[in-house]
Amino acid sequence: MSDAASRISPTIDLDAPGKRQGHLHVPWSRDRSAWGAVRPPITVLRGGQGPHLLLLAGNHGDEYEGIIALLKLAETLGAENLAGAVTILPSLNHPAVLAGSRASPIDQGNMNRVFPGRRVGTVTEMIADFVLRELVARADVVVDLHAGGKSLDFVPSVVLHDLPVPDHMQRTMEAARAFGAPLTLLLDELDMEGMLDLHVERLGKLFLSTELGGGG
Repeated sequence: MSDAASRISPTIDLDAPGKRQGHLHVPWSRDRSAWGAVRPPITVLRGGQGPHLLLLAGNHGDEYEGIIALLKLAETLGAENLAGAVTILPSLNHPAVLAGSRASPIDQGNMNRVFPGRRVGTVTEMIADFVLRELVARADVVVDLHAGGKSLDFVPSVVLHDLPVPDHMQRTMEAARAFGAPLTLLLDELDMEGMLDLHVERLGKLFLSTELGGGG
């Protein structure tokens, strides 16, 4: 990842106190719109001193459970009594969410296979780059809400990996218990290339995923 600034610009100040809601301006120049953009919504809440939680959904656009949950949370959560900060990005792969598809219809990008992304790349790659460069960098804990989409159906569960550093593993287990899902799944991924999980965990931050139902 280069030191150059992301090409994506938020319409809100990501570091301002209180509650801010807006969009990310993701450049998407094409035949129908030379100055076009993709505009996923974002909410940032900053209260008092404390940890920073990054909540993501819509990594795959057909996994609507987390998308709906975070859209509702973004409207109802206030910063007044918040000890720390919360960033909510409910429609991570926004073109896929709008289409109800696993991958983006505009560049066929599977968001959870393109990390760390590219500053100058497809829309999917640019969003991945921004998430790591600007959002994960600010966060202490990252929760990425998934479900089964159209092709799978899961018992609701929180998902984590077996981490090599004992303290990192212990803190992740504590976060999983706090999440309160009916089941906790300790997952040994066969191939983590391009996944958000890998890059967050390499930074020593806490990462949780979920599988919250599915089946269409």
